[in-house]
Amino acid sequence: MESRIAERMSRILTLTGAISLGVLAAGVGRSLTAKSFDSMGGGSISSNVPVSQPKQLQQFKTIRSNSAFSQAQIDYFMEVAMGSEYNQQGTPRIRKWSGDIRVQTFGRPTSEDLRSLQAVVSEINGLTGGAIRMQLVNSNPNVTIHFVPEPQFRTIEPAYIPVNFGFFVTRWNNQGIINRANVLITTTGVTQKERSHLIREELTQALGLMRDSYRYADSMFYQPWTDVTRFSELDRTLIQMLYLPQIRPGMTQAEVLRTLNSIRANR
Repeated sequence: MESRIAERMSRILTLTGAISLGVLAAGVGRSLTAKSFDSMGGGSISSNVPVSQPKQLQQFKTIRSNSAFSQAQIDYFMEVAMGSEYNQQGTPRIRKWSGDIRVQTFGRPTSEDLRSLQAVVSEINGLTGGAIRMQLVNSNPNVTIHFVPEPQFRTIEPAYIPVNFGFFVTRWNNQGIINRANVLITTTGVTQKERSHLIREELTQALGLMRDSYRYADSMFYQPWTDVTRFSELDRTLIQMLYLPQIRPGMTQAEVLRTLNSIRANR
């Protein structure tokens, strides 16, 4: 019995470190590892490769210019959306997509993996109100999701930091517009529910919400281990806030605060 308990505790600690880090391969926070119990950081890769400006899609009613946000929502947005935790260089700024996001899967996803992915894509499209359009494709992706055993992660993504059961890297141009993302999801060592959580978490944070927080246990951005498979109401609000037309790629913290407070004042 003691050996089973020890084995289970070791697995929980490994999941805590792996999944928390994987949340933000493009800006994740801190976690415990079963091996060392040390704090670790997360981060993102910046690529200043010029790309053409995608056409901005029409805004829907989901996101309104006169939407009013609470101070708690603004505080959480500033914590999660500004910069990244791995590879953070210079002043933290807004990074976000513009236009079409084309997602292609590789490896061996289960049928439930694909259902979870489709659900996340549909929810993100609804929350961003036409500012971006995410779709699953069979060719020419700008987001790749690899379903492979964790030991293969490094061969797919050179920036991978072991050991993580989920990981992502985003790259953006010199305007702060994200133009590529690479997501890694392990096919071994986790349950289906845990993998469904990872799919939702990694893809959502690759949108530009690249930091973790200890504030809300029901949030997709919660730093400690969790296997939640739904967005909280606060998560949904943060996604909407990031893709407001007034929140532009490259904005600094002061510029974002000024913009959000102006929206509050003019409600």
